[in-house]
Amino acid sequence: MYYLSLYVHILSAIFWIGGMLFTVAVLVPVSQHKIIEPNRGTFFKIIGEKFSRISWLLFLILIITGITNLTTRGFELSLFLDPNFWQTGFGYYLGIKLMIFGIVLIISGLHDFYFGPKAARLINSDPGSPQTQTFRKISSWLGRMNLLFGLMIVYYAMRVVRG
Repeated sequence: MYYLSLYVHILSAIFWIGGMLFTVAVLVPVSQHKIIEPNRGTFFKIIGEKFSRISWLLFLILIITGITNLTTRGFELSLFLDPNFWQTGFGYYLGIKLMIFGIVLIISGLHDFYFGPKAARLINSDPGSPQTQTFRKISSWLGRMNLLFGLMIVYYAMRVVRG
């Protein structure tokens, strides 16, 4: 059970982070192509909605498999209420990883349910307005922050198991 859960956990993280890297490296540059430029807001609305749904499903899978990974390795959930656990190397790095994941959930919520959709609507309706530029920049920075935090999670996941 542990290996199956760990496998699904790692694949989910790969899919989520890979999707963000693909967005930065491929979709954003492609959105500036003359064919897509007039429909850039719609382009990001369609892609954003699809990736958002997938990301939130992946977050749920990561939570479930993360708990499963810990419990199948012999960690009882009551251990996480013990302050001494969080002082161990494993607990310390796990705590950092979980805090960053919490930040990712907050940023994702802001990006996926407010700033991203609003930026996409404004890009189509009033592409040159200061409000459009503000929402576009905020949405872009939230996405970048999530990528950075996602990469940090991978680092601390490595530290959890390798010390």
